[in-house]
Amino acid sequence: MTEGIAEAEIAARREAVYRIMEALEVVEPSRIVLSRAAQPLPTTLGTLDAIHLATALVWQEQSGEDLVMATRGQSLATAARSVGFTVIGC
Repeated sequence: MTEGIAEAEIAARREAVYRIMEALEVVEPSRIVLSRAAQPLPTTLGTLDAIHLATALVWQEQSGEDLVMATRGQSLATAARSVGFTVIGC
């Protein structure tokens, strides 16, 4: 056991994390994203949150797919909801 968690449970949690990671797409911050983050956004955000939201907006525009935003930050969650994203984690 590790800190009270059985090894089988740790293995199951790791497997779940790897499944989630396979479904994620990593997007590099580009000039387009940074330019978008510098533009007015629907709510006031810090720099990193603005980059995250701009990345999501650009990705959705380019892919045409729906996006789910995962965040623990209330400001980013509010901004993401205001542009129509489904938000989990907050």
